Amino acid sequence: MDQLSPEVKNYIDILEKTNQQLGFWQSQNGIIVATLSVLFTIITIVAVFIIYRQSQEHKNRLEEDRKLYKKKLDDFLTTQMKVIKQRDEEAEKISKKINKIISGYQKKLEDSSKEQKEEIQKVIDKLEIEKLSLSKESGPITVMPDFNLGNSIFKKQCTCSHCGYGFYVNTGIGSLTMQTASCPKCGSIKFL
Repeated sequence: MDQLSPEVKNYIDILEKTNQQLGFWQSQNGIIVATLSVLFTIITIVAVFIIYRQSQEHKNRLEEDRKLYKKKLDDFLTTQMKVIKQRDEEAEKISKKINKIISGYQKKLEDSSKEQKEEIQKVIDKLEIEKLSLSKESGPITVMPDFNLGNSIFKKQCTCSHCGYGFYVNTGIGSLTMQTASCPKCGSIKFL
């Protein structure tokens, strides 16, 4: 064997190592290692499939919640715009009536005595203030829309312990910290 070329010697070494490894697969330890490797591979593939399915379901659920939230918000805004428009129309009618009353008092103001002028001017000033306050009252009356999202992961219904007012709080995803919510009606604070 000393007369063999270095390439042949290397080839013989590789064949001997391969034979040793083939013998390793036939031993009990080799079979256990191979079985565990295949089992680990199968479990990994199943776990990846389960995680993928759950993420798809979660994405679908989030998308459904977003669509429902958007629809409810659009409905709420439409309703509030109708309320604001109705209140603006009522305020305009009342403002016109107040203007007529003020013009009537201004006509009386010209023909009145000094004491009567002071009293009439006070009444006119009160009416002017009342007319200005009408525009402040034309906003919506509902603080937050009723997002009845069923089994949504985004909301939590709260009831104020002080005044009994019901409202919804956005809890977010995975919030582990203690949160507080203040009642939109009376302002009292509640720990969630």
